[in-house]
Amino acid sequence: MMENQWLLKAPIYEGGVLSERDFNIGYGKSIQEDTQTSRMQLVSDTDESEYVAYLAKLAQMGYRRIFENRIAENRFAQFVCEDYTLYVYFTGRYREVRVIEDRVSTPIDCFGDTISEGEGKDTTVIYQYGMMYDPESIQPGGQFARILRKDGMFYVIRLADSRLILIDGGWESQMTEKSLPEALDFLYEVSGTPKGEKIKVAALILTHPHGEQSLIRQYHDLLDVERFCYNFASFDLTEGANTAYFDYGAIFCEKYPDARFLKPHTGQSFTLGDVKIDVMFTHEDMVKADTGTLHLRDVNNTSTVLKLTVHGKTFLLLGDLGTSVKNPYRPIVEDMRLEARFLGMYSAKHGSYPALECDIVQVPHHAIHYFRQSEFYCAIRARYAMLPMTDVEFGDYQPSFYCHVIEQLFVTGAEHILLAGRKTQWLEIGRDGEITVGSEPLRGADDDYLEYLNRTPAFDIEQISF
Repeated sequence: MMENQWLLKAPIYEGGVLSERDFNIGYGKSIQEDTQTSRMQLVSDTDESEYVAYLAKLAQMGYRRIFENRIAENRFAQFVCEDYTLYVYFTGRYREVRVIEDRVSTPIDCFGDTISEGEGKDTTVIYQYGMMYDPESIQPGGQFARILRKDGMFYVIRLADSRLILIDGGWESQMTEKSLPEALDFLYEVSGTPKGEKIKVAALILTHPHGEQSLIRQYHDLLDVERFCYNFASFDLTEGANTAYFDYGAIFCEKYPDARFLKPHTGQSFTLGDVKIDVMFTHEDMVKADTGTLHLRDVNNTSTVLKLTVHGKTFLLLGDLGTSVKNPYRPIVEDMRLEARFLGMYSAKHGSYPALECDIVQVPHHAIHYFRQSEFYCAIRARYAMLPMTDVEFGDYQPSFYCHVIEQLFVTGAEHILLAGRKTQWLEIGRDGEITVGSEPLRGADDDYLEYLNRTPAFDIEQISF
């Protein structure tokens, strides 16, 4: 049987077993696929000593190391040479190495920025922007036709220097002619930018290709976006991606030609202002090390997982990991494999996951997922849970998967569960690490949606007893 071949331009990795093929890691800033641009080769059945030897080999051959990191049993390093960066990482639990020729990203040491200690405001704020859900699906009498459809997620982080980080951006039905200018006004207010001037956006971060960037499409002349950050798998390999992102990529390149772009890879770390961002998981981790093929079909499960550190407090952003258990086209086994892989990368002795523990968690996929909640939320143990979902009394939701998520958040230590369908809620974090919860009423909502909410009791964690 013929041995597998090394298919990258980079020096060959000595040791282990090469994958059958290399893997196209997906799109760059333009969101236009070029199969010759950025590729990954995988190595299985290797060890840390072979990984270290490969790093030494790269240095000897003129590759300059610009980044190195270690999380749990995993090691990460990035090099630059000629016209691309080389990212190499080792996952100890699985004895695998991934070698990525990234020809689209800004080198990690040039991507972020910092502000001096004590500069700017005394607090940084994480906003979960309140959005109405599917106004067109409300039937006469104030009843939702699709009560479980909870598309949309929009987080805004106001840095200490008043710049913003925008994360995802909701679904088409939520950014209506009424709600879109209200959302822009919100950005003006929280950033303190005078009306008519450009709002400084430190970065637009997209966890996965769902929803719509209506703010960018409509108001790109009023938003000064310094960076774009996303890691999308090829749409040919997954199901459910919003192909409108091809248009957005063209807008990003045309309107922001000088903006830095990062296709984040697991283990990378960078800082924006006073917020440190660690990349914990991408779709690249679900590429099988023996065949070089993606072990996912649902685009939700290609979400990039980030861990943000703000004044000593941590926020785990999980995107849309997990699929709807009611979807007949998505096998539950995919969710189980994803969960096992994700938790396994960061497991320690006695079933603990110190790298995943956090103060704040964004509940993935609007609480509609099939993860084993008893293990998943025990690994995270967050005090605050931000849940992008309609704010309706717990007893009004019948599906067991949603109830199980709320239950596990509660029993694993969540004291505050913030839902997004009735109001914008936020966590303001002081330099001393103290967290304050705040909220304001929903902006720009459809009148039928407001009528629906007025007939429905709001969620209240204090009324829950398990």
